[in-house]
Amino acid sequence: MKRQVLDNARLWIGDGQAFDGYLVLVGDTIEAVCRGRYAGPMPTTDLGGAPLSPGMIDLMVLGGFNRSIVRDDPMDIAREYLRMGVTACQLCTGTLPWESMQKVVDNAVRCHDTTATDAARMLGVYFEGPFQHPELTGASLKEYARPANAENIQRMIGFGSAVTMVNISPGIDGDAAAIAQLTRAGKTVSMAHSNAPSERVEACIDAGTTVLGHVWDNNSGLLGDSGVQQPTIEHVALTDTRVRFIHMICDGSHVHPVMMRLVLRCRGTEGICLVTDAVPRAGCPDGPYIWDDGRPFYKKGGVGRTDKHHLTGSALLLPDHFRNFVRHTRLAPEQAVRTVTLNPAASIGQSHRMGLLAPGRLADVVTWDEQLKIKRVWRGGREITNVSDYAEVSVKDGMAFANA
Repeated sequence: MKRQVLDNARLWIGDGQAFDGYLVLVGDTIEAVCRGRYAGPMPTTDLGGAPLSPGMIDLMVLGGFNRSIVRDDPMDIAREYLRMGVTACQLCTGTLPWESMQKVVDNAVRCHDTTATDAARMLGVYFEGPFQHPELTGASLKEYARPANAENIQRMIGFGSAVTMVNISPGIDGDAAAIAQLTRAGKTVSMAHSNAPSERVEACIDAGTTVLGHVWDNNSGLLGDSGVQQPTIEHVALTDTRVRFIHMICDGSHVHPVMMRLVLRCRGTEGICLVTDAVPRAGCPDGPYIWDDGRPFYKKGGVGRTDKHHLTGSALLLPDHFRNFVRHTRLAPEQAVRTVTLNPAASIGQSHRMGLLAPGRLADVVTWDEQLKIKRVWRGGREITNVSDYAEVSVKDGMAFANA
């Protein structure tokens, strides 16, 4: 197998560590992570001191580049994503008919099994729907919300290993039993789209929920009999570390910067996963697009919107979400990068394969410039030649490295 060295880099390991050093790659795998400069005989690429990190991982891809994961070939999305340093992704659906869910699974399996190396790796499918309350489906159609009964959960499990994560909204009938059924089948369970009281949310965590979906984009809260605001699903998740990971959409509209900083203050970088909730218009200029069910929407200001200006998902790509997160939190990027590398991998049980610069991990790595744009990409040790970071969010000179 081919052995090579990526030398003279500022290594952003993925767990918050950073130091000057080099990587030794063997085939598609990282063999060694070393401090200092390399002085041996292996073929060497001098990175000129540029930051080198694991490739980014997006856990919530509904579309992008004018393509839908239901209507179109997700490989076309994955190819574009790889060019901008997202080396792995997870498809995501809202409420859909069973036949459409089956199509997404089939697409994910086909993409996962391909031998192509010019696209981001396909991790599986996150079914954010259909197990939601019909009145809390957001931009999805309420008629496709399904009860979380044993039969429907088993049908979901029957989709097989392509299903990596399933949402069960606290407060729907059978929530805790459904969570237990899914966790026994080895699925990661998230919670979102819920206005349930804290006691019901805690019961779902007791049953095995470990992920909070798109924080601060779930419900507006409940008032008690005395008129005092009651805890939301977010408040419970921020104070219960059994919820290991909190998904956050950082497009500037779904989550206010103050709320971003609150999540960071409560849980640190160890518990945050940046996700895109990317709609088909992501990676494109502002303009109209058609959703899978035929409804028209439009992209404006980095988000998808209805004709009444309601949010219908994000329309920015993961590198822009990362730049926004750094800009609004003022975190050093070598610390912040954990939210798009190690944490997403760990949240679906893949940290032994990716998300970290460490021996035995896949050699999916990227380099950055001072504006936090992706400059070079390697997938499985092979450099991608047509890198193109479609950037809609800018980071002012020096801001990204203010705390470095």
